[in-house]
Amino acid sequence: MDAQEKLGHEYALRKGLSIVKTWKVSESAWNNKKERVAFNQMIDYAKTHSDIEHIIFDITDRMTRNDFDKLKIIELIQYGQKTIHFSRSNKIYNKDSSPDDLFMLDIEVAVAKKMSNDISRKTKMGMQEKAEQGIYPSISPLGYKNTTATRQHEINHDQAPFIKKAFDLMASGHYSLQMVSEILQKEGFRTNRSSVVNKSTLSYLLGNPFYYGIFIWKGQTYQGNHEPLISKDLFDRTQAVLNGKFHPSKNKKVFPFNNLAVCGTCGCKILGERKKKLYNYYHCTFSKGRHNGIGYIREERLAEMFKEPVKRITINEDLAAWLKEGLAQGRKNTLQTQENRLSSLKTQQGKVSSRLSRLFDLRLDKEIDEEAFKAKENELKTQAVEIKTQIDAAGAMNPNFYEDGVKTLELCKLLYSEYHAANYEGKAQILKRIASNFTLSDATLYPIYRKPFSFFAEGLSRSNWLPLLDDFRNWLFLLPNQSSTLTCSK
Repeated sequence: MDAQEKLGHEYALRKGLSIVKTWKVSESAWNNKKERVAFNQMIDYAKTHSDIEHIIFDITDRMTRNDFDKLKIIELIQYGQKTIHFSRSNKIYNKDSSPDDLFMLDIEVAVAKKMSNDISRKTKMGMQEKAEQGIYPSISPLGYKNTTATRQHEINHDQAPFIKKAFDLMASGHYSLQMVSEILQKEGFRTNRSSVVNKSTLSYLLGNPFYYGIFIWKGQTYQGNHEPLISKDLFDRTQAVLNGKFHPSKNKKVFPFNNLAVCGTCGCKILGERKKKLYNYYHCTFSKGRHNGIGYIREERLAEMFKEPVKRITINEDLAAWLKEGLAQGRKNTLQTQENRLSSLKTQQGKVSSRLSRLFDLRLDKEIDEEAFKAKENELKTQAVEIKTQIDAAGAMNPNFYEDGVKTLELCKLLYSEYHAANYEGKAQILKRIASNFTLSDATLYPIYRKPFSFFAEGLSRSNWLPLLDDFRNWLFLLPNQSSTLTCSK
């Protein structure tokens, strides 16, 4: 812009013109969606100052690259008695210009517009290609950084621990967005511009699937090739809390068994309430209307009721020993299991790819309309991303599956005693680890167990453990580092 301004002043000096006002701004000359502020200021200034007879631009595409603004210039020439100069090409246009000259101006604007469109199209194509390659074609979110050398999104090790902590705190169900935001601010978490991470920024951050390995671009889902910061399980648990109606407050009593169970009659949450400033009771929220059945349950009583689901998946020494032996024998079949799963997933991947190819053929032959094509294309691409995720997971088999399995079995031997010895907060943490939800019906709790506890619950209710042993072993093969997620705190 400095060079353009200098050339404009030199041109004015050669033509004997005196410059009274200059506009020098970084504003695109191609803008058909919103007003060009500086350009319109210049137009208005020229209209209201009849003594100004000349306007100097650098070249045509610095004046405009769209027809709407070109008409404003033509109006200044024809009705405002203005003369338009281009300092670099030495071209001049005024009301006395020939039709051929004005026609050439139209052509120059059209050429500038065409070049702008080409640049835009090539940029979009390049960004789409990056997305297809698994590279998010935009600025890295907090916790990552754009690396010029590799053109990848690499982990920002200064911010990443705060991101992980934010997900962990929110997934626990004991913190609101405001509370998590305040905790991170106190610990020094800042954006790339050194601003504090407020509630709205945190909400956007916690809803971004980029952190577990995928991204959404132009309405479609892609498997990213960047390193995830969190697991999909942690992301899903965080979304469950964010989408719920539970809003913890540091100024209110925290009820440890909140959000663990739902009413078997209406499906509403079972939440705690303080009575007579002495006792904690839990009951249905009756959000869908009051009903008979579940009454008020003392916290002590509810803690006792939760013992049965914990006891149901606590295994004895003999069963633990037998399962350990089964895991040891399963080491021999590890590679075959992995190969079979990879083969199955690749078969599914091939089918999805073939369906996509046939879908494109249908569209080219105009046998399917655009709306149906887009809907089906998005569905198939989402399936392809999910299968690719599973293939990556299957390829990254847990090398410590046996050790992790032994730790899990040792934990399951101690679950009931751990629960019995823990305080209410500790009991709640154990319950959240073993089950995604409980249904309270007729004074009985029915759990939906998480893996691997669902294997033990089913196995202990049947005589043949062998099929479930295989499921447990495969789970250990394909989900590395599970032992870290199975720790219970007293």
